[in-house]
Order: sequence, then C-alpha cells, then structure tokens
Amino acid sequence: MKKNLVFMGAIVIAMVGYVCSKQSSTKMSSLVLENIEALADPETDRVFCFGIGSVDCPINHTKVHYYHAPYSLYY
Repeated sequence: MKKNLVFMGAIVIAMVGYVCSKQSSTKMSSLVLENIEALADPETDRVFCFGIGSVDCPINHTKVHYYHAPYSLYY
C-alpha cells in the first residue's frame, strides 16, 4: 500500500512538472497591452458631482458641494 502511494505521488509530481514546463511564457507587445488597457477602461467620465456649493463640477461646470473622481492625469 505504501509503495503504491509513493508511486502515485511520483507520477503526480512528474505530470505537474511536465505541464509546467510545457506552458509557454510569451511576452505580449506593448501595443497589445495598450489595446487591452483601452478596452478595459470604461468610456464614462467616472466623475460624480454631489450637492450644491462652491466647487466647480468638471463635467458641466456647475457649482456643487463636492465631486468624486478617481486619480487621473486629466483632472
């Protein structure tokens, strides 16, 4: 029984090693990565304006209490 368990363990280790060695690690070009990033980025502004106050909303330039926008180089 113990021999069978050791034998099966060795086979499993060999199979895992074979599968790991056959997986390709191709690097994607920067153009592909930029396209993936562009597809993942939503087309909305993701800016939310709340309340009435003295802060300019970047969407429609009305006066709001505060606005929430994720970090971006555009705002």
